[in-house]
Amino acid sequence: MPELPDVEIFRKEAEKNKNSEIIGFEIDDNDFVELSQNEFNSNVKSKHFKNIQRRGKYLFLKMSDDAGIVMHFGMTGYLEYLKENEEAPDYTKCSFVLKNKYKLHYISKRKLGHVKYVSEIEAFIKENEIGPDALELSESEFISKLKEKKSMVKSALMDQSVVSGIGNVYADEILFQSKIHPKQKANKLNHKTWKILHEKTVKVLKKAIEKEADVSKLPKSYLLPNRKEGNNCPNCDDKIEQIKISGRTGYYCPSCQKK
Repeated sequence: MPELPDVEIFRKEAEKNKNSEIIGFEIDDNDFVELSQNEFNSNVKSKHFKNIQRRGKYLFLKMSDDAGIVMHFGMTGYLEYLKENEEAPDYTKCSFVLKNKYKLHYISKRKLGHVKYVSEIEAFIKENEIGPDALELSESEFISKLKEKKSMVKSALMDQSVVSGIGNVYADEILFQSKIHPKQKANKLNHKTWKILHEKTVKVLKKAIEKEADVSKLPKSYLLPNRKEGNNCPNCDDKIEQIKISGRTGYYCPSCQKK
């Protein structure tokens, strides 16, 4: 599932259409897109996306007021900004047609995620309990939001109502870099460990963005390029093990991440 680094890449793609007039909207999958032609004509047509904002796993294409388009990418969603005469990619769900002769395509192989219009983005964020973006929190804010959680630390990191943007994959990497066992209780970590966890959260997410969310391009000292049970840990001779937490499959090194 796309996580914060992936959505940041999508944000940069969407930025290419910033300030270009929106003149049309093409719907390829009515079951997926929660934006009708009438709603588009009334609220979006002839306007401009003034600000493209990422918050965790969500992307908000804001117009001049607080209204805008909300995008969530489910398991396989992504964006492509192409010239209007270029063929739309397979599995395109909808496309925004722009006056500058380009289109912004939303593509998803699976029927997960959504594209919708909302009149108040801040109200949508509040109603859907989308926590602060993981890269927008200071060290003290990050620690204060998570340190009292009684859940396992991996579950705490993935709680989108507390801190948004970290999913199953990058939680594994953050904990590996922090040398923390994923089943360690969050409220049992000391302040020094929390400071390390915040530092590694920022470092891992920024490095992933730098590498365009391609895990194969991450440093050799990272878990993700080797994230498979039985593979060698990049930092020691032990084997990576699989672990189940809250129904999700994760990976860790039992030697580097002792409980």
